[in-house]
Amino acid sequence: MAQDDKRFVAGTVSGDATTLNGMTASELGVLDAVDVPIIVISGECKVARINKAAMTVFGLKVSDLGCSLGNTLAGVEDLNRICTRVITDGAPHRIETRDGDRYFLLRIAPYTGSDRQILGAVLTFTNVTAFRASIEQAIYEREYTKAILNTVVDPVVVIDAKLQVQTANRAFYALFGVSRDETQGISIRKVGNNDWETSKVWESVETTLSGPGQFQAVEIDREFPAGKRTLVLDARRLSGAPASRIVLTFHDVTERKQAERTTSLLAAIVDSSDDAIISKKLDGTLTSWNQSAERLFGYKAAEAIGQHITLIVPWERRSEEEDILRRLAGGERVEHFETVRRRRDGTYLDVSLTISPIRDTAGRVIGASNVARDISERKRSEVALRESEERFRALVNASSDVVYRMSPDWSEMRELDGRRFVGDTGKPRKDWLNEYIHPDDQPIVLRTIREAVQTKSMFELEHRVRRTDGTLGWTNSRAVPLLNVNGEILEWFGAASDVTARKEAEESFRKLAQTLDTEVRARTRELEERSNQLRELSWRLLTSQDEERRHIARELHDSAGQTLTVLGITLAQLLQKTGRNAPELATEAEQIQETVQQLHREIRTTSYLLHPPLLDESGLCSAINWYVQGLLERSGLRVHLDISEDFGRLPRDMELVIFRLVQESLTNIHRHSESKTASIRIARESNQISLDIRDQGKGMSPARLAEIQSGRSGVGISGMRERLRQFEGTLNIESDSSGTRVFATIPFPKAASSEALSKAEPLQATASDL
Repeated sequence: MAQDDKRFVAGTVSGDATTLNGMTASELGVLDAVDVPIIVISGECKVARINKAAMTVFGLKVSDLGCSLGNTLAGVEDLNRICTRVITDGAPHRIETRDGDRYFLLRIAPYTGSDRQILGAVLTFTNVTAFRASIEQAIYEREYTKAILNTVVDPVVVIDAKLQVQTANRAFYALFGVSRDETQGISIRKVGNNDWETSKVWESVETTLSGPGQFQAVEIDREFPAGKRTLVLDARRLSGAPASRIVLTFHDVTERKQAERTTSLLAAIVDSSDDAIISKKLDGTLTSWNQSAERLFGYKAAEAIGQHITLIVPWERRSEEEDILRRLAGGERVEHFETVRRRRDGTYLDVSLTISPIRDTAGRVIGASNVARDISERKRSEVALRESEERFRALVNASSDVVYRMSPDWSEMRELDGRRFVGDTGKPRKDWLNEYIHPDDQPIVLRTIREAVQTKSMFELEHRVRRTDGTLGWTNSRAVPLLNVNGEILEWFGAASDVTARKEAEESFRKLAQTLDTEVRARTRELEERSNQLRELSWRLLTSQDEERRHIARELHDSAGQTLTVLGITLAQLLQKTGRNAPELATEAEQIQETVQQLHREIRTTSYLLHPPLLDESGLCSAINWYVQGLLERSGLRVHLDISEDFGRLPRDMELVIFRLVQESLTNIHRHSESKTASIRIARESNQISLDIRDQGKGMSPARLAEIQSGRSGVGISGMRERLRQFEGTLNIESDSSGTRVFATIPFPKAASSEALSKAEPLQATASDL
C-alpha cells in the first residue's frame, strides 16, 4: 500500500454517546481498543470509521473519513467492487494483500443495524507477514535439506527391517552404479557382489534394528564399479520414523588412508617448497620453519623456532602483525595481502603473504600457517610497467593518431580523442556507430568487431568516417583487447590513423590502372588481329611457296626434262656417227653425253625435292620411303622408317605438311647433328597423327634449345610450327647430349573426303625416274 498522505488518512471520532451508521459510542470505543487495523465503510463504500490501529499501520487521517474506500486504500485491487459485492450478497470475503514488505489477510464482513438490514461492511487487516516468512522458511529448509542430502559426498541410504532400500542419495547410487528404480524395495545385500551379500556387517545391522544397542561403525574393503574402496559403515535409527527404519552412512576413507601414507611426503613437499612456509601460535611464537624460510629470511630453523613472529617483521609494521594475531584469535578470516618483511641482515623484501588458520580437532583456532612468497622481482616489474605505461601515454599524447576506448562488447564508446580528425566524445556514448561510421561501412565494421570479440584478437579495419568538418575520410583503425587474469575482456584500446590521402592516391591509381588496362586490352586486341593477319599471310606464303615449288617441279620435269631427253638421244646418234666418221671426236662426244645425263639426273632430283610426285600418286608412305632412300645415297645418313604399309591416305595438305616436317627435320640432322643414324615413326592413332623423329647426334645447348622453343630463332622450325598451327597441331623439341627428338601431333580430320584426296595433281613419274 502506498504511503501518500493525500490518499491514506488516519483519524477517529470521539467516543461520545452518538452513533455512527448504527454503531454506538461504546462499540466505537471497542474498535479503538483492538490492536488490529479495522475500517468501517458505509453501504456506498465510503469510509465511516477508522480505528487507531488502522491509523498507525496505514497512516490514515481524519480527512479520509467520508472518502471512497478505493481511493483511500488504492493499493488493494478492485476493493470497491469486492466490498459492494459483500454488502449486496451479505457473504464475507477474504483476500491477501500487501503493503510494502508487509502482508495482511483482509477479511471483509457485512454489518447490520437493529432491523437486520446491512448498513455497510467491516474491513479487518491481520498481519500475516511473520506467518508467511515462517512458511517460506520451512519450505526453504525442506528444499535445503534435500539439496544437502543429494550433495553430501558420503553415500546415505535408508533401509527397513528387511534391509530393503527405501530411499538413498545420489552418492549411494553412484557408488554402486545403480539407479533409484533398480534399488527401490530391493535388499541392500543384493546391490553389491557376492562378497557384499554374505558380509557379516548385515548381521550387525539386523541386531541393531532388533534391539536398543548402538551400532559400532565398521571398516570394509570392497570392489565397486569405480574400483576398490575403503568404507566406514555407520548405522543409526531414523529419528521420528518407524522403529524399523535405519540410516546407513558409507564414509569413504580411501583418500584418508592414502593421505596417512602420504603425510611424510607432504611434509617433504612443504620443506622443499619455493615459498617460505612457517607456522605460529596465537601468541606469535614460531613453531615451524621450512628450508625456503631459511633461504628467504636468513635464519636457520633452530634459530627461528621458539622466537616471536616479530623476528622478521619490521618495527614500523608491528601493529600489522598484532592485528593479524588478534583477528585470528577472534576467528576472523585474514585475506591474502602483500607486505614487507625483514631479513636477518636487516634488508627488507616485498612478500605476498597468505595466512591460514590452524584448528584442532574441535575446530578451534590454535595458530596460523604463513606462506610467504618473495615478490620483489614482481614489484620491480610493476614499477617498470608503470614507467612504461607513462611513457606509452606520453607517446600517445605526442602521436597524431586518434585514440579511443570501447566497452568489452563495443556497445559503448567510453572515450575518443579525435585529434581534430573526428569529433571528441565528452562522455561515453552508445550512438558512436551512426555518429562516426559511414552507413555503407557499418556492416563490415560490425562483422569485424564480432570476429575480434569472439577470438579476443586484434580488431583491424580500414573504413570511412565522418570528419569534424562534415566530409568523409578514411581511417586505419586498430584495437586490442585488455584482459583480466581470467582471460575476460575488460575493454578495448584502439588507435586510428588518417589514411585519407593514401586512399585518394590509391583511387587515382586505380582509375589510372583501369584506363591503362583498357588501353592495353585494346592494343592487345589490335596486336592479336595483326598477328592473326601475319599468320594468315605466312600461311598464304607457305601455300604459295608449295604451289610455286610444285609448278617449278612440273616445269623442270615436263620441259627441261624432256629437252634433256631429246638432247640425250641426239647425242647418242651423234656419238654413233663420230665413231664411224670422226673417231677422234668420239671421246669428247661421250663426255658431253655423260654431262647431259648427270644434268638430267640432278634436274630430276631437284624437281622431286621441290615436290615429289609420289606424294600425290602413292601417298605419304611411298614419298617418305623415296626421300629417305635418296638421302642415304646423297649423304650416307641411315634412317630407320617406321610407318605401316596400310597407313592410308590423308588430305593432300596434311600429307604435304607431314612430308615437309620430315624433310626439314632430316635436313637439320644431316647439317647440324653429326649423327650417322636417325629414326622416324609415323603413327595413325584414334584421334591424331603422331610424328616422332630422333637422332643420336651431339644435340643442342640449353640456351640454343630455349631460343628455338621461344620462337626467337630457327626459320625452318618456325615454318614447321606455322604449318602445324593451320591444323591445330603441336610441335615439341627435346635435346641433350644424347641427341635430339622432334615430336609432333596433328588432330586427325573427322572425315578425309574423297574431294580432298582428289585435289592432288600428280606429276607422272616414269620407271626410270623411280
